[in-house]
This record gives sequence, C-alpha cells and structure tokens, in this order.
Amino acid sequence: MHPPDETRKTMADPRDIERVLRNPLVQALLHVLTRKRRGGSCLLERIFAKYADDDLSLIDRVRYALPFYLTDLIRTRAGATVEQVRDGVFRHPSRARALINTARGVAEYGLTKPQVFSAPLMVVWNFTQACNLKCVHCYQDAHKRLPDELTENEQIRIVDELAENDVPLLAFSGGEPMISPSFWPVLSHAGKSDFHISVATNGTLLDEASACRLGDCGMNFIEISLDSVDAKKHDRFRGGTGNWQKAVDGIKAAVAAREKHGHTFGVSLASTITQMNFDELEDLISLAKDLGCTSFYAFNFIPTGRAKSVIDMDLAPDQREEMLRILYDHMCSRDINIITSAAQMSRKCVESSTLDGVFGTGHYGYGPGLNAMLLSQYIGGCGAGRCYCAVQPNGKVTPCVFMQLEVGDLRTHSLKHIWQHSPEMKLLRDREDRTGGCKTCDYKIYCGGCRARAYGYYGDITRSDPGCSFNIQQWEELTSSAVAAD
Repeated sequence: MHPPDETRKTMADPRDIERVLRNPLVQALLHVLTRKRRGGSCLLERIFAKYADDDLSLIDRVRYALPFYLTDLIRTRAGATVEQVRDGVFRHPSRARALINTARGVAEYGLTKPQVFSAPLMVVWNFTQACNLKCVHCYQDAHKRLPDELTENEQIRIVDELAENDVPLLAFSGGEPMISPSFWPVLSHAGKSDFHISVATNGTLLDEASACRLGDCGMNFIEISLDSVDAKKHDRFRGGTGNWQKAVDGIKAAVAAREKHGHTFGVSLASTITQMNFDELEDLISLAKDLGCTSFYAFNFIPTGRAKSVIDMDLAPDQREEMLRILYDHMCSRDINIITSAAQMSRKCVESSTLDGVFGTGHYGYGPGLNAMLLSQYIGGCGAGRCYCAVQPNGKVTPCVFMQLEVGDLRTHSLKHIWQHSPEMKLLRDREDRTGGCKTCDYKIYCGGCRARAYGYYGDITRSDPGCSFNIQQWEELTSSAVAAD
C-alpha cells in the first residue's frame, strides 16, 4: 500500500539506506546489536520488545533512550507512525525475528546482491514421507514413512534449534504432514515459538474442525493443492478418484474457519503449472477467488522424484513467459495475492514495471515502487541455500525441497554449521559462478534461475535454467535430444 502523498515526501531514499548499511561502522554496530547474549536473546531483540511496550518503567525509558531515539529517527524518515511500527513489525515476533536475522546477515557478510543471511529466513520441512495420494509429479516420491524418520523428541529439538537461529518462517510439507501422528504436538510447540507457520496439504484430510485446530495451534497460512478445474483431470494427476472434491471441500473448510470462527490464517489454492493445466491458469485463479482464497500459488514443474517420469509435462519457455505475464497482471490488479516458485517472476516484474509498478521481493512477496524494486535485488529470485533450505523427514538438509542434494544432517551437525560451512550452500549464494545464460543475464541479481530445475535436468547446480526464455537454445537442445532418444 502506498503511503499518503504528504508522508511519501518525507520518506528516506532507499538508496540512502543502502549507503548506510554498507558503512563498516554501521555493520560493526549491527554485529554488537545482533550478537547472542546470555539467555539466547540479542540487544536488538530487547530493543524491539521494549519499543512495543506501552507500559515501560522509568528505568527502561532511560536505559533505552538512545536506541529509541534512533528508532524514531528512522521511523519518521520512513513516514511511519509509532503505531504502524509497533503493530506492523515489533508486535509480530516473526517479523521482528526476520529483521534481526537480516541485520545479522549484513553484519556478518556485508550488504550483498543477492543478500546472504546468517540463517535461513524460511525452512520448509518435509515432515514425513507418508502420503495418502500418489501424485504423478511428486518431488518426494512420497508413499510411506521412511524407516529412519525423526522421532517426536528430535522434531521438537529441531523446532527449538530453528528458533534459536532466528528462522522466522517455518513451512510444514510432506508427503502429507497431517498423516503423521507427531504433526499436531510439534505444530503446537512451533506455534508457541514465534514462527510464521504454514502448511502444504493435499486437502483430503482437512475439515472445518481440523482447520480450526490448525488455527488454534498458531497456523498462519494453509496451502491446498488443486491442479485443475476439471475433477477428472485433477484426480488422474493426483492418483485416485474423488480427490478433487475432497480438496475443494478442504479449501471451503479452511475459508469457513476464517469467516465463521475468526481465524486469521491465509488460505491458498496451489497448482503446479504443467502442460496438463497451462490453459486453465486463469480459470484456476478465478476458482481460487470464487472459493474465498486469499492467495493463489503457482508452482514450477521440477523434474525430480516421480516427475522425472513425466518430464514432457514441463512448460516450454514461451509458455512459462505467458504464465508469468498472467501472474503479473493479477499482481497489478491486486484481485488476489499471487505467489509463485518461478525464480523469473522478479525479472518479469522489473521488465514490465515502471518505478510505480509492482516488483517481486521473493516467492512470497511483492510490492510497489522503488523500495520494492531495490529490495528485490537482495531477496528476489531463487532462494535455495541462500535465504531458505529444506529439512527432510529423517533430518537431512537440502538446499531446496525440489533439490535432492543432501548438504548436512541435523542429527549430527547444527543448522548453523550446515548453513555456514556447506560448500554447496556457498556455491548457491554466488550467482557469478554459473554457466550459460544465467551467468551473463542482466537480471541475474533479481532472478538467478531455478537451481532445482538446473539440478533436475543436468545434475549441476551451476547450469542455466532451461525453462527461461533467455535460455531457449538449451531448451531446444534438451527437447531435440529427447526426441532423438525416442
């Protein structure tokens, strides 16, 4: 949302903020403010908590006078009121945690494009390999539990470790996470640990009671998979009959929990866009709106897991461009929140927008104007191993849920050690160390290409994403070799 015109005139130029954050003295100060102290908190966290407190003692007012003065200086230059800062950020622990995580990243790595973080901003947790469906494109090849899946005590310990490392977003996925008997106690524990929590489900086990239970446990976002407006097509894609109706009923149940019972979580219809449903994209977005969803999530097709056997379902580069155009138009109209895992979305926004337009700031965000455009240089595009990673059901860590490349094990090493020392993670953060179009592209700061698609097609995380229109020659080579093999 744009601020009022009279406020916008007083806003700091975001480029001035960049210059401040590049200052070595400022980075040294951030290092002091974000250093963990006894008890696990940092000084910046305490400042945020005190700033949000309406009933400060006189001693605290004196003790925090200087940091409050500096906070108010930044706030007024940004054109924000005290209430906006308190209610919009400091009273939302996950948002405050994201700021602390980012500040610590700037302190440790400097201001980088794209930004390197001291810990992931988001962890997607494939909570179990068990699933009640057998989707043809499943990246996990999910069907039954792994023999070495984490115990409930180990899962609780991982939740605590993520919190200790200031990870703000925790996403439960699968398999089907709601199948696991430990899902509810672990979710309840996570809900008390100040995360922004989401769950990805096929919707077949979701009713109004369980949706309300999710909300009671602290759920912030429910994502339900639906891949066609045609029930028969969805059921074939998801491996069974009656699953389309169950997914629709699950969406309705989540929406009802919002509207009838006062839960505030977002509800998203999520579709993997393939040759099967490419022509239905507008209809799927319309269905999401008709069902009362707050978001529509368009997933990229990734050739991994069972999807390797249906690789011909992938979109051609020109189709992906059309998908991006449709999604961008809905971003601009703001008729529904648009989310996509396509790394090229940030590039599409920059290509399509004036400075007053809309810019992607990562898979889950976008916003208007120069601030959002500059922010997209730091957090836009592929986040694998850079601002997010995945945890597998047995505690193994991968850079992305779609990238079956193990870089560590939470049973033997800490998240911090894996995040900071994995050679593959370091390579993913360096967009100069690429080949082909993703190395020379003018938009690589904003995009970087989907590393999971590069790995899925070539087994090499440095290769270019063959699904991008800038890499059309690679796509033609892949398709011609596939035809020759047939």
